[in-house]
Amino acid sequence: MQKLYYFFLLLWFSACTSYPEAIEEVLRQAGNNRSELEKVLKHYGKNPADSLKFRAAVFLIENMPGKYSAYYDAPWNNVATAMLRWTSSPDKVLISDVYRLGNPVIEEDLKYITADYLINNIDLAFKVWQERSWGKHILFDVFCEEILPYRIGTEPLENWREKVLASFVGLEAELGKPNTTAIEACKTVNGVLPKFRLDKDFPDMTFSQSMASTRGSCDRITAFAAFAMRGLGIPVTVDFAPVYTGRSVGHSWNTVCDSTGKHISFLGTETPPGATHQAIEVVQNKIYRKTYAVQKEYMRIPPEDTPPLLRGDNYADASSEYEGFFDIRVPLTVSPPDSSGRVYLAVAGLQSTRNIVARGHIEGGYGVFSAVGRATGYFPVYYKDSSPVAAGVPFLLDRAGDMHPVVNGPFKGPHVLSAGKPCIIPMSDFDIGGEGIAFHETGEMNQGGTDWYRLSGNDPFSIPVDIEAPEINLSHIEAGEWVQYTVEVNDAGIYLCQLRTSGTAVGKFHLEVDGENRTGSVDLPASGEWYKWKWQPATPLRLTFAAGTHHIRFYCEKPRYNVKEMKLTFLKR
Repeated sequence: MQKLYYFFLLLWFSACTSYPEAIEEVLRQAGNNRSELEKVLKHYGKNPADSLKFRAAVFLIENMPGKYSAYYDAPWNNVATAMLRWTSSPDKVLISDVYRLGNPVIEEDLKYITADYLINNIDLAFKVWQERSWGKHILFDVFCEEILPYRIGTEPLENWREKVLASFVGLEAELGKPNTTAIEACKTVNGVLPKFRLDKDFPDMTFSQSMASTRGSCDRITAFAAFAMRGLGIPVTVDFAPVYTGRSVGHSWNTVCDSTGKHISFLGTETPPGATHQAIEVVQNKIYRKTYAVQKEYMRIPPEDTPPLLRGDNYADASSEYEGFFDIRVPLTVSPPDSSGRVYLAVAGLQSTRNIVARGHIEGGYGVFSAVGRATGYFPVYYKDSSPVAAGVPFLLDRAGDMHPVVNGPFKGPHVLSAGKPCIIPMSDFDIGGEGIAFHETGEMNQGGTDWYRLSGNDPFSIPVDIEAPEINLSHIEAGEWVQYTVEVNDAGIYLCQLRTSGTAVGKFHLEVDGENRTGSVDLPASGEWYKWKWQPATPLRLTFAAGTHHIRFYCEKPRYNVKEMKLTFLKR
């Protein structure tokens, strides 16, 4: 059907002066630049031998809306040098003034791109595709997405294909060998790409700027690798996880398409295709692939009904191409707010409804989701009017793909109180259940960094809580934060309670039992050093428990201390 569409489209251009509505709409949006786009279509539409290039031109133009360049209107051409200073300077305004960066400029491709630029890009893309030995295995649809596009992100446009060919001319003998595969070519090129220093705050850069600076985030690294590979005719994508489980950041990497159409992951400038890298080692929840083609099904969702991490219409779900992903049906216990049929998954963690990473649809009271990552905790949510709404109970998707609803309870418990011996509870062993159930965290992300402690116990819901190594204590505690512990009381009576703490200033806390403040505000004297542990308060607190199950909450009133353990010792009945 797709080939037939382009055949009739080519006939249309040959015989008519008007255009099909889809093309006409794009040309209308181009405004005064319409004539430049028409030149490209006419250039390839007049010769039947150029029918494939005509299809490529239509692909680029039809999907051009929304593409743009963002750059600084500097009085010199290469902004990369200023960016080197930018990332390490606390005074961004001063850097901007010194380098006279001016104001950011936004140029829509539809209104600024030239016919010569597009034609040159198409011709060079076809040249490397058709000349490479692996090119005969690369389908046209793959070519359109993974070799043909003239841009990767929002970088300024440049004639990067000529620069790539010139930069790596020394590889032509190796790449030109008969029967060389795309995987082998990718490995060869990746081995000579300059190594990057990981820096943030860089804008999208051109191939030339990246070559000059060799600094940037994983997004910049993968874009640079894509420029180099595509410029040499190697079909490469940029894949990404929008957010890691329990974190506020995600990650990007590359894939290369082999002769069977399978995509093999690698990290541009660092690891070759098929080798282990961070994206493969870390627990993933969803993986998406950046595309040039507009994903039209996403365009129909209003922005206010689209979670922040899923906004944009130039990426496709690639999770099913990776190992450890499962199709799931999630029971929905809350009625949907509208008839859209949309439901989402948020990964477990701090304010996890912000971390909505997957779209699904409602089917018979269930949320249906495809290719969801294992060993991760999730919350099903609806999203309406820029606000998430709970749709069901949280659950853990284990490594076998089985779902386990999360029921509040002890972590590494039970914690038993009895007359026989004191009960010492590691403060890092607070309950399972997640934000608002087992703890409340006010910060944006885990600062202590000991994620493995809770993950090794199959509890991704509590990763945002700061657990600090090597002491495995609660750290970076802020006023208003709390953690909860479920205890089983075998012997009713009065128990003496102390906390093992360290800190450099006087702090305050209180303890709640079953929702009632039992201690009032308690001072924590400074120990003088962060890891000089003392049992506090010096005079133990007294807590009375009836036999059975109880919930103890440690509530921080004033910070500047760490907490390692809680000791409960039976006193009397």
